[in-house]
Amino acid sequence: MNKELEDRYLSVIEDNINVGKSSAVKEFFILAAGIVGICFAVYFCAGLLANFWIDRMAVETQVKIEQFFAREYKQSDEPKHEKIVYLESVKPKIIEMDKNLQNRSEFPIYEDKSDEINAFIAPDGTIHFTSAILKELDDKESLTFVLAHELAHYSHRDYLRTIGRELIAGSVLFVLSMGQADITNLIKGVSAINGAQYSQSQEKAADLYANNVVIKLYGRNDGAVAFFEMLNKKENVPEFLYYFSSHPPTSERIRYLKNAR
Repeated sequence: MNKELEDRYLSVIEDNINVGKSSAVKEFFILAAGIVGICFAVYFCAGLLANFWIDRMAVETQVKIEQFFAREYKQSDEPKHEKIVYLESVKPKIIEMDKNLQNRSEFPIYEDKSDEINAFIAPDGTIHFTSAILKELDDKESLTFVLAHELAHYSHRDYLRTIGRELIAGSVLFVLSMGQADITNLIKGVSAINGAQYSQSQEKAADLYANNVVIKLYGRNDGAVAFFEMLNKKENVPEFLYYFSSHPPTSERIRYLKNAR
């Protein structure tokens, strides 16, 4: 009789929909994996939509967006750095190679007083070289490579693609999160990783663009490789941390530039 009651009790438990058949930890990981998968799918689709829109954007619209982001830079009264003068002399040669750079910004080049080895192009086309990078780069090919790399970002409309992708994906994921703090934090983490990987793909494309420029101008890309070899010596970053970085590993950049010779 006891055995019969026990079997009936177990049967009731198995048939009761209110009794969970899996652990809470397992359900959490399934939920988290689902959210991660949705995030990547949303960013993938957002990237396609942003690229579709940006590729068809009129030049006039691009210029209006640039003017919105434009800042007024006051040129220093100090004489221009001789390397800035050289960069300004080689700039028209690069522009002549790419119709996407023609009849757009004048791409003024400024020196920023900073100890950080860096260069960047602003959305309005102004190009900035820090004092540190100008000090480190003595080779004209290396200087040209860095300049061409920054112009590549403008030519590819990278800043517009990034803004468009983030706006589309961010809006969709905000609605899907429904204000849940835990879900929002998970989405932010996935978005940061996804954004880093997306930026790395843009950086690689800009590297290869600049590599083609220096080969056309100088017949070789030794300066491009030398630039990253210099950076590689100065860096002390574990390789795995580059997964979260906006730039590819420097060793990888050296490798694919050597293969592109």
